[in-house]
Amino acid sequence: MNQSKFFYAKIYGDRALITSPESKSGGEKLSYDLPTREMLRGIVDANYFKPILRNVVDEVRVMHKIESYTQGTRLLLKNGKADLSAYTFLIDVCYYIKFHFEWNEARDDLKGDRNFNKHEAITARSLKRGGRRPIFLGTSECAGYIEELTAEQYENDPGYYDDKTLGFGLMFNEFIYPTEPGGMLQAVYAPINMKNGRIDYAALEGKGILREVRNYDFKVPTQTKTVDEELEDY
Repeated sequence: MNQSKFFYAKIYGDRALITSPESKSGGEKLSYDLPTREMLRGIVDANYFKPILRNVVDEVRVMHKIESYTQGTRLLLKNGKADLSAYTFLIDVCYYIKFHFEWNEARDDLKGDRNFNKHEAITARSLKRGGRRPIFLGTSECAGYIEELTAEQYENDPGYYDDKTLGFGLMFNEFIYPTEPGGMLQAVYAPINMKNGRIDYAALEGKGILREVRNYDFKVPTQTKTVDEELEDY
């Protein structure tokens, strides 16, 4: 077995700002119509994450109608002056996601923590509690929530786009992070298609256009709780 069982979750909130990179240069922010895989992975990581594992979002269902509104925002500039910018938010968002986790092969030093049953138990308990850390839908201005779903709810609950197929063109999808500090951070752009209200991220694995962003530095944790200590905390 090289991956965990599948988990199902509902992610929702009053508004979201899933910023499209091309809208940032002018100081204004425009939200994508859909969640990116990277945003959803960040939310799953907020539910439960350890260096020994890597959360993978397999699929998302868009449950509510895609609607947006634009709000004027007063921004402070470096010279102490202010400017007015427009932020375009999605409203009343709700997504059902399917995900699993795999082992982080770059952390051989944590091999002793590779216990699927225990990490699965903590992931499930975290979902029941609404996650371990705050949930944000794109930016910190947009608080969100996460709840546990059953496989039956995920498959059978009605969604707005269940009988619709839409193409959204080339979108930013996710980052590929280096395994060593100072390595190159890469952005993945992929053609995103929604079929019957679902986006199959697993089918996009290994596909898309890669763009090198920058050298990415990070600290390797020298001390982390074992899975037994985490489970005892729960």
